Amino acid sequence: MCDTIVALGSATKNGTTLFGKNSDREPDEVQNVRIYRRRQHKPGETVRCTYITIPQVAQTNRVLLCQPFWMFGAEMGANEYGVIIGNEALFTKEKPAVTGLTGMDLLRLALERSRTAKQALETIIHLLEEHGQGGNCGYRQKILYMNSFLIADHGEAYVLETIKSWWAWKRVKDLWSISNVISLEKDFDVCSPGLIENAVKKRYCRREADFNFRKCYSDKIMTWGAKGAQRQNRSRNMLSLRKGALTTADFMAILRDHGNDPKWSPDKSGGTICMHAADKLIRRSQSVCSLAGNIGKDRQLYYTTGAANPCMSPYYPVFLPGTTNPGGYKEGAAEYDAESFWWQSERLNRQALWHFASAFEIIQPPIDEYEQKMLSAIESGQLPPDQATVDSCFGKAKTLVQHWGAMLDGLASQKLKWRFRRYWQNYNKINGIA
Repeated sequence: MCDTIVALGSATKNGTTLFGKNSDREPDEVQNVRIYRRRQHKPGETVRCTYITIPQVAQTNRVLLCQPFWMFGAEMGANEYGVIIGNEALFTKEKPAVTGLTGMDLLRLALERSRTAKQALETIIHLLEEHGQGGNCGYRQKILYMNSFLIADHGEAYVLETIKSWWAWKRVKDLWSISNVISLEKDFDVCSPGLIENAVKKRYCRREADFNFRKCYSDKIMTWGAKGAQRQNRSRNMLSLRKGALTTADFMAILRDHGNDPKWSPDKSGGTICMHAADKLIRRSQSVCSLAGNIGKDRQLYYTTGAANPCMSPYYPVFLPGTTNPGGYKEGAAEYDAESFWWQSERLNRQALWHFASAFEIIQPPIDEYEQKMLSAIESGQLPPDQATVDSCFGKAKTLVQHWGAMLDGLASQKLKWRFRRYWQNYNKINGIA
């Protein structure tokens, strides 16, 4: 389960495109921040994706990926030309194929092969029609699904939603958001041959004039369980309230949103944008990484938590021109690694779960102070977009996490649901976290 948001220059304070996504996956599914350099490829070269091998192109772009450690593709990312993409799982009446390109594969390939949002849209469509989509997208728990994509650059954005090799897209005006629900109804600009015909043939609707993408193709039970419509409505309302004045900080705040319930707690999180896993059946996804982008014609700025739970994780800048991952950043994998930034943060985030309300009061103020200064300095040009800035900001974010970890000791435990406590105790045992 995920949420992706975009606002074009007409809806933002500084006239740039703003973009954000939470990647919601299994709670211990490490998501690494990876930067791949631009590369030239030999004629006839192929690329091995998560499940299938396809022909490679002559050149692939430099890309930033927020990438589950075990797969080829990525949940979200950007490239050197200012194209940024996030994808969402869609649960539909059509059965997914057992193999093919995953939505994450399609996202990475589009970033590697495109220089504009429109070209990325066309690249995904071409790959989809040529190779199809499919394959298990789960880590410990098997799950197959169709995909939607939000694709943007400094000047435009598109929503693309897919069923098998069929598709429909719409050019975004001002702002949009997608979640785990088909967002297009009758309002798409273009759709593929066969999409409507298949719906009529299978009696999802009576005739072409009745076709509504969401109503015809949605799996009602799975879509309801994912709470995609609820989260999509929440993100759009929050975007609309600040339309014309939206900033990077607003996008970070939306990705941290827990809704408007004053009694909210992670053991009864429900369908919130900042997702907290609570059990194996209904709420088994967690926001395991977050990405925000501020994309202008001449400058692109990207920020990531590089960690789960954006409500408790500071953002730091990444993928500035000529930069690499910050010094001191170490990737994570299946096993707990005390040197991995993702696992360092995860251990402390889990400690905070037992007394979340008290912990949040300690954690959030220093994060706010750090991010306000960081965003002001970078977006005003006071700090140059170079490796020293990336290293310095990451160092401050990492120190914040390490510092508040010690402050959690001695806090009174919060009364939590038994099932929630057992769920996280089991994951701590699996992962070797004390």
